[in-house]
Amino acid sequence: MGSVASRWLVPAVVVITGAAVAAGMVGRTVYSRPAGALGEPVVPSSSVSGVPLPGLASVRLSTDSFSHPDRTAVQAVLQKYFDSINARDFALWRSSVSARRASEQSESSWMAAYETTRDGGMVVQRVESDVVGRRLRVLISFVSTQDVSKAPLVLPEPCIRWRVVYVMVWEGGELKVDVGPENRNPQMEKC
Repeated sequence: MGSVASRWLVPAVVVITGAAVAAGMVGRTVYSRPAGALGEPVVPSSSVSGVPLPGLASVRLSTDSFSHPDRTAVQAVLQKYFDSINARDFALWRSSVSARRASEQSESSWMAAYETTRDGGMVVQRVESDVVGRRLRVLISFVSTQDVSKAPLVLPEPCIRWRVVYVMVWEGGELKVDVGPENRNPQMEKC
């Protein structure tokens, strides 16, 4: 019995070691991609004093999200996404979202939903890669101001602090904001 176990021990160790080395090489390749995000990482709960609500219009990265290899693409697409809302630019918004998400939203309903919205203070708190689904989950916090009639029914306030998970996918070599179950349960509170 002892000789049978010892015959399988060496090949098992070789296979396990080979798999670990291969996984390490793949991980090194994925996480060593250069990314030049704009700005410096911010403390997750930081705000800029003296800036009226909703806050700065630029998307900033937390220290945690600043270390993700796709941080530059995440920051760029979210900047375009929030710029489109603040500028009431439906064409810009469509260019920042997936084809699936764009197909679910008409221009007239989008304009009606965001006609009084102003977003600011955007901080990407965390970026998680879903390698199997080839997508990203991005936790972002931001502040929105809007007419109370355009606020969510559950929180009819003129100023809301949000924590939302956006699902992102790659389409045509570009990162896009997609739809997903993670998007459906945002956390919000009165400013």
